Amino acid sequence: MKMLKHIIIALTLVIMSSCSDWLDVNENPNALTEVPSGELLLKGTLLANTQIHKGHLLRSSMYYTGGLIGLQLVQNTIYIYNFTPGDANSNWTHLYNGILVQNNKIKEISPDLDALEGIIDINAAMALGTATTIWGDIPYTEAIPDNPGLTVKPAYDNQVDVYSDVQDLLDKGITTLQNAATSLSGDGKDADIFYGGDLALWIEAAHTLKARNYLLTKDYAAALTEVVNGISDPANTMAYRPIGSVSGNSNVIFNLVESSRAGDMTANGTFFQDLLDPANANGRNHAKTDETARRNFMYISGDGGSADGIDAADAVMPLVSYEENLLIWAECLVRTGDNLGAIAKLNELRAHLRSGNAFNVVNGGDTFLYDDFVLADFQAAGIENVDAIAEDRAILREIIEERYVSGYTSYMPFNDMRRLKKSDADVIVPFPLNTATATANVERLLYPRSEIDTNPNVPSPLPDIFTVTTVNQ
Repeated sequence: MKMLKHIIIALTLVIMSSCSDWLDVNENPNALTEVPSGELLLKGTLLANTQIHKGHLLRSSMYYTGGLIGLQLVQNTIYIYNFTPGDANSNWTHLYNGILVQNNKIKEISPDLDALEGIIDINAAMALGTATTIWGDIPYTEAIPDNPGLTVKPAYDNQVDVYSDVQDLLDKGITTLQNAATSLSGDGKDADIFYGGDLALWIEAAHTLKARNYLLTKDYAAALTEVVNGISDPANTMAYRPIGSVSGNSNVIFNLVESSRAGDMTANGTFFQDLLDPANANGRNHAKTDETARRNFMYISGDGGSADGIDAADAVMPLVSYEENLLIWAECLVRTGDNLGAIAKLNELRAHLRSGNAFNVVNGGDTFLYDDFVLADFQAAGIENVDAIAEDRAILREIIEERYVSGYTSYMPFNDMRRLKKSDADVIVPFPLNTATATANVERLLYPRSEIDTNPNVPSPLPDIFTVTTVNQ
């Protein structure tokens, strides 16, 4: 790992990843200058996190969960399971240089801004949690923001330990913000592109992130203790909100399809689109559910963003959402024996979906329907249990399927597939493998070439993309 020290880039970092899907808010990305306040570096760390969660690796995970099809060139190569170490270089750099090194510099420049410190701790914990989910063991102890002895060849920590340490970092961030004696200045509020300096919203997001990590490690009881303080309203969702059709400042999917990569990938013909298709007798539409409008909103042609769809230039890109918090809540309730409570949380989400505020209606005539569920819907021969499985399993199956849909363009489908395959094969979303010769689902993405070539501590033998991570074994 090439841990660059003492780099301060004017106002923000340039956030770039492979295939030209990038976010750029610098006029001169190579200019180095002294920065009077750490607040001016905040935007760069948040953009780095956006790229980790919405860039090249996220798109790769969608190829492996039925959400996108790679048609040609690099996108097709990845789609047919030829993911290479070089495909991970950019996101690794976003994490260790774009977030952790920059966080150290922020704390050095502005040691008394406790509100800023709490925000960057939560942001780092979010990125580190996703990184250990994607890669398994990662450098942590010798690379965390509070460690003054950053090394260019850090040791790797076990995935289980990283999850635990990330939870501690989230607790630290929450406590710091709850007790903060400072707030972000005007420049700092502008730099906080997620929440505009609203510390209460950062605290809510941190609780949902804690619940996410507990869910991924199957500690469902602990996750329940966090969701009650998690994201409480759709308006509180943490998201990247693009400027629009401004070069480099648009929705990340739009940036790709509007570049020279147009036509390289598509959602046309995917399992995801078929699942939401009212014409598909095996899909998720029935007398209480009509997914026509949401399906059209979530369609990615790959040839150009739709004006109002999920790939529009100005389409908001959720990072930690109200929907995720409700669905974690619902899953943990059913797993702890509260079937009616789980249905109630599903119905809270369905109320949001039918409000007309959850997604844009792309075509004027598109219909949608999300009537409330009742317990009988999940009992044998009910509308959500035509194959007469156990009542709680039918509820759980619908929750997991809704996570698959609501989590489109996030790591949620990829994480759930790996989390549930061993213990819950009866309720997992049954998307197919991509090639006739494939025999297994992807279990992780590869360590980056830059790390393999420079850090002798990288795990050996190197795991391939089908090697199960520790928490999913």
